[in-house]
Amino acid sequence: MCEKGTDTLKNQVYDALFSDIINGVYPVDTILTEKFLMGKYNVSRAPIREALMQLTANYILSSIPRQGYKILQPSEQRFLEIIKFRSALECSFLESNFMYIDKLSIKELTKICSDYSNCPEGDFKTHWKYNCKFHLKLFSIYGNNYAYKLLEDSVNIQTIFFVQKKYYATMDLHLALIDYIEKGEIATAVSILKADIEKLMALVISAPTPII
Repeated sequence: MCEKGTDTLKNQVYDALFSDIINGVYPVDTILTEKFLMGKYNVSRAPIREALMQLTANYILSSIPRQGYKILQPSEQRFLEIIKFRSALECSFLESNFMYIDKLSIKELTKICSDYSNCPEGDFKTHWKYNCKFHLKLFSIYGNNYAYKLLEDSVNIQTIFFVQKKYYATMDLHLALIDYIEKGEIATAVSILKADIEKLMALVISAPTPII
């Protein structure tokens, strides 16, 4: 990585390391050290340390004193708790802020659904990526940066779980959600959003072993 501002480098390291984690580059028992990551990303200690601290704060890594950092293994219970949190957060914000969803936003959300439909079959990582992109885009419209960060952190933890378990995330309800938002039938839209988020519970409960 080229030397830029420390904050920019930290973001670059964070993105690169998070991408490696969710793509299974590191075995689950790998201990990541600052020295190793400095060599891999060719940057100084400061941005490495800041990225590691952020990943730890986001519950992606766990700090092991005098050893390094280990990838956290989200439990099914934690995953289910996040689903309930997301359902409450996203549904309440849609109900209270639907008036900010304009035609341009609808077009962007529809484009995400279209991109999802063109994903190769069997590519569970890309399917999940577009699912997350849709929910984060919808929530970004409301303009609450603090709540958006909470949602983003929650999605990141779920991403680790999905990649480790090789679960698939569908977007079959997303176009219906967009349709009811456009019609102004917000109560129905909220119900669809709730169903879309909470259907992940059935996925975890009914398929406790990885889908290969």
